[in-house]
Amino acid sequence: MDEIKQIEEQAQDIKRQAMEKARQILNQAEQDGENLISSTIQQAQQEKKQFIKQAEEEAEKEIEELNRKTDMECQKIRQFARSRMDDAISLVMGKVVKTHGHN
Repeated sequence: MDEIKQIEEQAQDIKRQAMEKARQILNQAEQDGENLISSTIQQAQQEKKQFIKQAEEEAEKEIEELNRKTDMECQKIRQFARSRMDDAISLVMGKVVKTHGHN
């Protein structure tokens, strides 16, 4: 009888130990899962920041290129206007002289 009782107690101990081990494994799995989620979120945030930084840098380069092209076009227009300034002055002066010359 004592032997059966001892075996039953051992079985209960083994069952308790197995349950405790199962709880530990479950807790560790939950912790590992939370750590993985946290790590994945951090990595995604870092990648998002990097993508935004890269997009901003590319946009800045495009803006600089557009500004450079716009400046060149403005310079061409100014040069053209200056080259035509003498013709415009001569034309206006000719009309002024003709208008005042006929009076």
